[in-house]
Amino acid sequence: MRERLFDAKEYILDNGIQLVTIKKETKLASIHIGLKVGSLYEDMDEKGISHFIEHMLFKGTEKRDNAQVNQDLEERAGSYNAYTDYTSTVYSITSLSDELESSIEVLYDIIINSTFPEEEVEKEKGVILAEIRSSVDDIEQYSINKAHEYAFKKSPLRHDILGEVSTVKSFTRGQLVEFYHSYYVPNRCVISVVSPYAHEDVKTLIEKYFIEWTKKEIIEKDVVVEKNIGIEKVTYKKHIEQNTLVYLYTFHGLTRLEELTLDILNHRLGESSNSILFRELREKKGLAYDVYSQMDTTESIKTLYIYTAVGKEHVYNAKEIIQECIDKIKNREIRIDEKDVELMRKIIKTAIASILENSQGLGNYVLHQKLMGKRIDAFIDDLELLDKIQTEDVYKIAKKVLDNPTIHILLNKN
Repeated sequence: MRERLFDAKEYILDNGIQLVTIKKETKLASIHIGLKVGSLYEDMDEKGISHFIEHMLFKGTEKRDNAQVNQDLEERAGSYNAYTDYTSTVYSITSLSDELESSIEVLYDIIINSTFPEEEVEKEKGVILAEIRSSVDDIEQYSINKAHEYAFKKSPLRHDILGEVSTVKSFTRGQLVEFYHSYYVPNRCVISVVSPYAHEDVKTLIEKYFIEWTKKEIIEKDVVVEKNIGIEKVTYKKHIEQNTLVYLYTFHGLTRLEELTLDILNHRLGESSNSILFRELREKKGLAYDVYSQMDTTESIKTLYIYTAVGKEHVYNAKEIIQECIDKIKNREIRIDEKDVELMRKIIKTAIASILENSQGLGNYVLHQKLMGKRIDAFIDDLELLDKIQTEDVYKIAKKVLDNPTIHILLNKN
């Protein structure tokens, strides 16, 4: 029997909404609404449209103008947020528990009744173009985006979630509304609610507002899944103080056991402040302040990055050190043992405890598990799988994944 770490119930409503209610002793209520739509599902002339629509839903509904939407969100006296990633668009409010129904009502109104005012579409183009310019000024994000450009030929990962300047400028109200009606449908929607209220009471509240939302046939787009191209490229940018180095690997087709093994390797390599790369580049050589590795296990993405920023004179020295560390791991000259596996088990347990303690974090975690088609308590299986991982498995996954990287170097043009 699986241990129940939190009190949750899952429902599929008549119109296809997947609802998860979590009863928790808390004075807060946290509601997350996620749509399975993001930049992976956009055609070439639609790049950035999911993110644009996320902005537009705050610009007015049939009964609220832009100012009233923001006022009503503000009056919840908690936190509210919206974001778009590669696979989903999410809207959330965390407030005092007695604000739950009013929070549900305002989210319902902006998600289902938005009117996309023509004048707001034109104004928001300027806002998003400014956001794109800001991302260009962020050399970390810019460097990763450039690595994506060189790593892939057809994958949607080549394109920024924010979109291209040309596509953002070209969007019409009609195009936005058509895309919105195609993807903002209840059978692409997941709702999670964390609150102190009974499951059936929360379900009744959700149905009160969302049950009339009409279910539609879903036409799924094929998402291109592509292995990274092994290549090294240098680009130049004016007026930057730091120069960056990115290694990019993909790892499609791994089992969950292999992904957990890679997670152990990633933590040892560069995710922690006592990692191999941190100690070599920062502590021993003093070359970098920022150095890390990170991985994304989302379906159709599956990427692992190594990133650092150094002075121009140290770029190729840093590259040699990173490559030497990778080679030493693959050749077993750097020891990774059972202590690292046990540490990862502690890290996962700590992460689980942190999520369970936090209403907002728990709601967001459960939402994304459902959006990805995974069980909301999948971490229990992960803990069991960790018991099966041996040191030998870590070295095997290093050889399997840490090969043929896309390397991007960004240098100061001056």
